[in-house]
Amino acid sequence: MKKSILSALILTAALTTNAYAVVQDKQAGKAMAMPQQQLQMVNINTATEEQLAALPGIGKKKAAAIVAYRNEHGAFKSVDELQNVSGVGKASMKALEGKIGI
Repeated sequence: MKKSILSALILTAALTTNAYAVVQDKQAGKAMAMPQQQLQMVNINTATEEQLAALPGIGKKKAAAIVAYRNEHGAFKSVDELQNVSGVGKASMKALEGKIGI
């Protein structure tokens, strides 16, 4: 009787583990697909502060500075002009590569 219970527990654990692995694989597949859907470029001439703040290395303070610069100087003529904004340097531009446009 004890062997039957033990065998049943082992079988249940094995089935549960396999089912969990399948769910994990499906979740990993979905997680892999999500970033591809989110690869839309952010237009630095039309983006809101919130959209800019969501970019890597920008945050709220730099986003506000970008919008203030844009309001004062007009639309950006190139992505590189973003470096004229206080706090946006080469490292920021590297992090933004492929994520922003005009």
